[in-house]
Amino acid sequence: MKPTDLESLIHRKLAELPAPRAPGRLLSRIMVEVRQTRRSPRLRWSRIGGVRQRPAVRLTAWMALILLGVLAVDWSSGGVVGSAWGVFLATVDEAAGGARAILHGGQVLWRVLLEPIAVYLILWVGCMWVFLALLWEALRSVLWEGSVR
Repeated sequence: MKPTDLESLIHRKLAELPAPRAPGRLLSRIMVEVRQTRRSPRLRWSRIGGVRQRPAVRLTAWMALILLGVLAVDWSSGGVVGSAWGVFLATVDEAAGGARAILHGGQVLWRVLLEPIAVYLILWVGCMWVFLALLWEALRSVLWEGSVR
């Protein structure tokens, strides 16, 4: 039998086969989902990015928005919240000072411990990448292509 005859025979036999059918439960599950999406509103406030929010998250977000509105109104008029805002900013500045100290410690550790060996480490990693790439190419040519060119 010639390859073209075999191909046409296979094509005919495949064309005679019935079309594949979906499982019986699949259609009913799809229809339930379609009905539920028709009943629900287009925009769901309880979902952001496909993840369902917890009520505590929503409550916290609303409280933060209300607090920001009160702060904006009261601070613009120079009221009591304005002085509380100043205390808050002082606390944030103090925390930023602590963060600066931590960053300075990290810079010292980098300069004392890691910077002297960083160049050697980068060179070593680069050499390992080249070695692994050459090894991969050799294995690929021997195992998959059957011979070395």
